[in-house]
Amino acid sequence: MIRRAATRKGREVGGFFSIEGIRLHERALRAGVQVEQAIVAQGIQSQPSSRLRTLLNDLRQSNCQLVDVPPALIEELTGGRELGPILGLVKMPEQPRLADVLKRNEEAPAVLLVAVDVKDPGNVGALLRTAHACGATAFVTTGISDPFHPRALRTTMGSLFKLPVLRFEEPMMLLVRLRELGVETVGTVASGGIPLPQVTFSSPAIAVLIGSEAWGLSLEIQTAVDRLVSIPMSRGVDSFSANAAAAIVLYEIGRD
Repeated sequence: MIRRAATRKGREVGGFFSIEGIRLHERALRAGVQVEQAIVAQGIQSQPSSRLRTLLNDLRQSNCQLVDVPPALIEELTGGRELGPILGLVKMPEQPRLADVLKRNEEAPAVLLVAVDVKDPGNVGALLRTAHACGATAFVTTGISDPFHPRALRTTMGSLFKLPVLRFEEPMMLLVRLRELGVETVGTVASGGIPLPQVTFSSPAIAVLIGSEAWGLSLEIQTAVDRLVSIPMSRGVDSFSANAAAAIVLYEIGRD
């Protein structure tokens, strides 16, 4: 099941995603997320560190089934990463309704960070973590962006357990729904948009769209959003990384 959870199709069929290492298990438990099953390297449970001992006890108390497996299997599944000799399975969460997410905190503007066809799972995870750190209301993915990929999960450092995550297959379908709900859509482009220092964000709900690392947002999406913004850069620089651009724009929205 852990091998299956490494692929999107496997997660859709099996209904679980996998988490790796001590920290992600600790943060899942702190967030009230149920770890259904976990595999642990043989011999570790008999002589664990105090931190791992506490984690294993907490997992048992939460009715998580712990299974001993050969250390070589853990090393194979983790690729030799030293995040802790434990991998667990968590049920895929039910996706909340976008309208409900926007109503969760009506006292402050709702801010959505949208990853549009961001291919690298590490970048998707970094964007989710940035959204959480900047106080976004939710993280939204479209196209190939996959926040439940194991590498994305490791990069989120547990933020996935704290922030609502929504998925739409097609970005244009998402834009139609955002327009119906009165959400202002802001596309980020390397050049040609309104310079970010000149933009005032005053809408009660804003969605910031970040495009793929190689190509950015498609022309179709650029035409469909309410406005495009660009971040001033030093000469000779093509663009910020997707994650850096998201952090800068979200920070500016928070300042307004």
